Amino acid sequence: MILFKKTPSRHDVHSLNTANYKNKKGHTMSDYVIIGGGAAGCLLVERLSRNANHTVTLLEAGPPDTNPLIDIPAGIIGLMRSTTLNWALRTEPQAELNHRRLFWPRGKTLGGSTSINAMCYTRGQADDFDHWKALGNIDWGYHSLLPHFKAVERFYRGENQWHGAKGELSVEPLRYLNPLSKAFINAGQEAGISFNEDFNGEHQLGIGPYHVMQKNGARCSAARAFLDDAKNRPNVTVITRAHVERIEIQNKRAEGVLYKANSKLCFIKATKEVLLCAGALHSPQLLMLSGIGPKAALEPHNIEVKHALAGVGQNLQDHLDISLIHLDKTRSSISFHPSFIFKGIKSLWQYRRRQGLLTSNMAEAGGFIATQANDNRPDVQLHFVPAVEVDHGLNLWPAIKHYGFTLRACLLRPKSRGVVRLHSNQASDAPKIDAEYLNNADDLEGMIRAFDAARSILKQPSLAVYSQKEWQPGEDCKTREQKIDYIRAHAESIYHPVGTCKMGNDALAVVDQTLKVHGIDKLRVIDASVMPTLISGNTTAATLAIASKIAENMLAEQ
Repeated sequence: MILFKKTPSRHDVHSLNTANYKNKKGHTMSDYVIIGGGAAGCLLVERLSRNANHTVTLLEAGPPDTNPLIDIPAGIIGLMRSTTLNWALRTEPQAELNHRRLFWPRGKTLGGSTSINAMCYTRGQADDFDHWKALGNIDWGYHSLLPHFKAVERFYRGENQWHGAKGELSVEPLRYLNPLSKAFINAGQEAGISFNEDFNGEHQLGIGPYHVMQKNGARCSAARAFLDDAKNRPNVTVITRAHVERIEIQNKRAEGVLYKANSKLCFIKATKEVLLCAGALHSPQLLMLSGIGPKAALEPHNIEVKHALAGVGQNLQDHLDISLIHLDKTRSSISFHPSFIFKGIKSLWQYRRRQGLLTSNMAEAGGFIATQANDNRPDVQLHFVPAVEVDHGLNLWPAIKHYGFTLRACLLRPKSRGVVRLHSNQASDAPKIDAEYLNNADDLEGMIRAFDAARSILKQPSLAVYSQKEWQPGEDCKTREQKIDYIRAHAESIYHPVGTCKMGNDALAVVDQTLKVHGIDKLRVIDASVMPTLISGNTTAATLAIASKIAENMLAEQ
């Protein structure tokens, strides 16, 4: 397809020869070498390069973010299926989910997952970050992070107690809201859930439309927000299609990064620090490939142990999600049915003015609900999709055959813990992911509560007028055992992996409170992998706040 054609970039062609400085061996040098052009990496480039005396080089494994599907919000449908812009990872067979290998999409381009995700902007709960503080990370409570949430944000209503207006990341309401999404919000209120117009405001509890990371009806990825202007600074170099092989460690010190570009091995020396921002899956993988991690995980792959660190790859957490689907008898929903073609053509015309269906993020509305008795703290998140969504949209046939709507419900604070390990000592191989979903029995109980809460909303009068029938799982799914069987057969990731290089000082901690790797000089990990526990919501905003806080500290040290 033309949309996924490799597009040359001036950075691809020139950066290897012009990157800042050269040492006597002809290798390039940079003060800061950032691995990974995702949310944290893009922000760090912008912040650190403000000091014109310091050079910053970004290494991104994927291509430039020039594909038009990235900017078009509804392009998420195609991006989910791309193998050029999406790592399209799979877990190991999950024992508690009928031994299925679950699909884990991750962005593989500038902007990382912010270039392919649904753009929902949620921060989590204050209690999430205060829990990090209670675990001993005293600088990471909610009040320490709130200024950084605000600092990166350009909120459409302007600045207030909870929002910032001077940041680079544009946060706006959706320009398009399907009638079914409106009906879902009404149905939630009929089920006794209060309306909430801002899940990042005074409280999270409630139901409503999502605020999204968009600017004037187009996606506002981390690359658009932080990198587009910064990459033109003379002290910045961006190298795409640069697949990192390992971080070079000598005498417990990160000296630089070995990477492959244009089929050639290249080395870049970091005169100040290496900043690992490859995400919760690839960051622990790269540490292990570099000889940092548990001996038992490295030695079978003939990797020299440069520094034994037990926690690398441990503590993996993710939001497991269960979907319920109704068929839509009114044909008000979004579909690939042949009869939808006229609405599709109209949406192309409307998008010229950044209006209409193509500005939809597909997960238009949602909510945060409390399903445990005597506890008002939300423990389940909802994403409503005004379409039939099966298998992450990878299987389009149901959406071609049917009109319908999908409600996805996930347990916010799972107790199950997984692990990331290596398949081999080759960086070209995917990380070995075992999420170990539902290995804690409490999580299964939580998923049943999430299922019941979602079904209750879908049965309310505002949605009943649209519903032909409950298609999945169907009305025959009534007993506890039947619900468990459905969850085991159909639950999927909602794409929020964290925790594999967690911060702290316990036996499994990988980084300290400044996100420096324990026992290694000149090396930090700065991404969602450092979160000790999973936050109650989508993870992009928190990852940006983490990067903002560390960048501020680093600039203050200079």
